[in-house]
Amino acid sequence: MISFYRRIRQKLLKENRITRYLTYALGEIVLVTIGILIALQINTWKEERNDHKREISFYQSVLIDLESDQQKLETQTKFYQNRIENLTWLLKEIRQPNEAINPEEFGKHTEPLYYSESAISFDTSYEAAKSAGSIAAFSNKILLKQLVEYYSSFQEIENVLTSTLRFIESTFEPLMASLPNNFLDKESSDQVLISQGNQNFYLLLESVEDQRPGISPEELKKFLNQPEFESYVVADLGRSFNMISKLESRITQLQSIQKDIKQYLEN
Repeated sequence: MISFYRRIRQKLLKENRITRYLTYALGEIVLVTIGILIALQINTWKEERNDHKREISFYQSVLIDLESDQQKLETQTKFYQNRIENLTWLLKEIRQPNEAINPEEFGKHTEPLYYSESAISFDTSYEAAKSAGSIAAFSNKILLKQLVEYYSSFQEIENVLTSTLRFIESTFEPLMASLPNNFLDKESSDQVLISQGNQNFYLLLESVEDQRPGISPEELKKFLNQPEFESYVVADLGRSFNMISKLESRITQLQSIQKDIKQYLEN
């Protein structure tokens, strides 16, 4: 094709037809330019189509992550609701000093307080896309902003969960250290929502016969009347209600993002 155009130019020059030569040369430049622009446009279109495919795949993966995240958030909510129930029971016992208390019941309501929930966020798809730099090419900036805000705010949840664990280790466990643990048995594990892997621990405790006398209701009431114990229960209740509020807010935020992603994918 190039040699064909060259022969035409050479023929025009030999015939001294300069005007027609210049017109032809200009037309050739225009044709080449148009060809380049068309090629660039096709390449741009292909890139945009590939970016769109990557974006769709990204949001499909994010939906799966969000479903896992929602299940975890619901588990954490149930955990803190259970914690509030147990702490409320203890607070009532503290503030009713003349009421009798059953040591076994006390054990059932205190054993779950030794545990805390783990801070986990299912953000693999988001972090992978961010590390690869592919997020920058995504077209739906509003939806992307929602995701950035959602994953960035996980730090608040993590801080409260970490704080709960430290509070248990630094305050609750030292307070309970003065009491014998002979009220613990395999039934105790039923009260602990995250004890699936700990049932063997409770079975072992039950299998080792404890010949010490159990704590009496009077001794238990004396223990509950410690100002330090009430302070712990009140503080733990405050932390738990704060966490429930944060979890409910995060679930609402998550559900809104899920809805927007599904609408975007359908369109």
